[in-house]
Amino acid sequence: MGIARYIARRLLLSIVLIFGVSAIIFSLINAIGNPIEILLAERPGITQEAIDAMNRYYGLDQPAIVRYFSWLGSMALGDFGTSIMYNQPVSEMLTVWGFETLKIQVPAILIALGLATLIGVTAALRQYSRVDFSVMSTAMLGQSLPGFFVGILLILIFSYWLGWMPSYGAYSTRNLLFDSMVADGLWHMILPVAMLAFFNTATLTLLMRSNLVDILRNDFIMAARASGLPERRVVYRHALRNAFIPVLTYLGILFGLMLGTAPVTETVFTWPGIGFLYISAIQQLDYPVIMAVSMTITVMLIVATLLTDIAYVFIDPRMRLE
Repeated sequence: MGIARYIARRLLLSIVLIFGVSAIIFSLINAIGNPIEILLAERPGITQEAIDAMNRYYGLDQPAIVRYFSWLGSMALGDFGTSIMYNQPVSEMLTVWGFETLKIQVPAILIALGLATLIGVTAALRQYSRVDFSVMSTAMLGQSLPGFFVGILLILIFSYWLGWMPSYGAYSTRNLLFDSMVADGLWHMILPVAMLAFFNTATLTLLMRSNLVDILRNDFIMAARASGLPERRVVYRHALRNAFIPVLTYLGILFGLMLGTAPVTETVFTWPGIGFLYISAIQQLDYPVIMAVSMTITVMLIVATLLTDIAYVFIDPRMRLE
């Protein structure tokens, strides 16, 4: 099967998945109840005329199937509706709040990849040594600790005990660091990025180390060493390239789930990102926001998986397109 045909088939499958997940999300969210009822509980003085107007505006007076295809068509055009609680266009909210999430997620993944590669190679080349044992123990500990616990621990040490870092928010409300918005923003990013990088590094290190140990035992590595190639070239050019292929799958999932893993970090650090917005929308039953964020996470994961599968074809020439 040619590359173009393979990509076309994977793209078609991705579109089908998006449609399927969108139907599930719409059904589950609408099964919860009418969000206008929450407004009635908080503001009992709302007139029936106002309630009917809101139902018409949000399409709640239409059959479910009509509302689904209307929502799907608007979403395809980039219109996610208007937030019930914030009374703002959801697309603008996703852009503003999403940027804050990407500010901490992308650097954390890149830092984790660099650290995991360095640490994983070091541990693999010293298999069963004290260094390898220390790396494996620390990485497994990093995988097992709850995210909120690590975040609270970082705040306790660096914010309250040492007073070096801010404990919440993306910017200071007063007394900007060095009187600069950029410096102040970077200052606030340190702890959230450290928390995310810690967990990503732990998983990537274990994956990199185990893959590289297996690759270093292969015949083509022994042949490369026997031919007189420098050890550094054998490890970093031949072994590491092959060991990186399974890591690529996990990286695709990490990038695809950047928004999905945001709620814990952003709740702990009160970070004004998509995760914090998502939790608030769920608590207030803000349908448009919940559905928009859920679909954005779905599309990001499916697209990341699609790009990962395509990258396999170019990274590993042994990949069969069947």
